[in-house]
Amino acid sequence: MIFVIGGYCQGKADFVRETFGPAPDSFTDGAVCPVEGLQDLKVLSHFHALVRRWLSAGLDPERAMTALLASNPDLILISDEQGCGLIPMDPEEAAFRECHGRLCCRAAARADAVYRVVCGIGQKIK
Repeated sequence: MIFVIGGYCQGKADFVRETFGPAPDSFTDGAVCPVEGLQDLKVLSHFHALVRRWLSAGLDPERAMTALLASNPDLILISDEQGCGLIPMDPEEAAFRECHGRLCCRAAARADAVYRVVCGIGQKIK
């Protein structure tokens, strides 16, 4: 698995296309894909949106993440960074950011490689 993270609109998808060459139709959007049963994925973009949808659907994000990674061992996972340490006043938003951060730590630990993309430039950090 490869994990790519970076800020909003920093060129993560372009970096993945240029670096790893997946077909354009191999991208699955976490903002609109099913929340369960995700199999045979090549690239999952907007992972942060999928995490928010897992929480909204009342799913256990830890279990959902385990199933996602088990079903897609060669996945390229793309996510926006969330908050950079700022704690929101809204308790639901704070819970989302904490959950997303924990899941990103799990993804990074399990990944064969981790890249952080800033201004379209990817830096390998693992």
